[in-house]
Amino acid sequence: MVNLGLLGAVSVGKTTLLRLFVSYINKQKLEKLENGRKCVIVKTDFSGEATLPQEASEKKETKTIHPNRVVFRDESENKAHTIFAPGGDKQRAVVKMGIITISRISSHIVVIFAMDRSIEEQFQFFQDVRFFPKKIYVSLNKCDLMKGTAPQKEKTINKWKEQISNYFAKRRIEIAGFFQTVGENLEGMEEFNDNAAAMILKIITTSSGPKK
Repeated sequence: MVNLGLLGAVSVGKTTLLRLFVSYINKQKLEKLENGRKCVIVKTDFSGEATLPQEASEKKETKTIHPNRVVFRDESENKAHTIFAPGGDKQRAVVKMGIITISRISSHIVVIFAMDRSIEEQFQFFQDVRFFPKKIYVSLNKCDLMKGTAPQKEKTINKWKEQISNYFAKRRIEIAGFFQTVGENLEGMEEFNDNAAAMILKIITTSSGPKK
């Protein structure tokens, strides 16, 4: 059994990525991906979501207070795995405790960065996260919200990869892989949706062993 933690600042898309993965399993889309396999959902718990107060005419937004959790079983190996997604508002004591807990119990971690925000602002989230495996994975999420031409976007992505690698290298943490993802089911973003689902599947099914 593998425990996978999704960590990142507020509103980078942790819960959206987790819900997308559940959708891929339920719709049997996971099997159609490269190196895909049949998986089934054992349990989902999104009870940690709290709805933020908004005007009635506006879209309701949520904030994760308690870690969301999904348990699924890989039918090919008959093994169950768990994915955790704690909140990003570490100023709240209960949220910070969830972040600390998930960072400690997860054998593998994906750190998530939203491409529509300042990278420096998002680095601040990880300053107080003390427990990391020697190797982590990075999701560059919300690629659909990037501005500029294709060459400009590629340049930004390469710059972010370098900055993220350098940031974690100072803590002696290696980046095992980068994934460009989009958790929203939007027209034209199917490739990035597939990346999001394939990312989780690849990490869990090809990686094993405790943190060292």
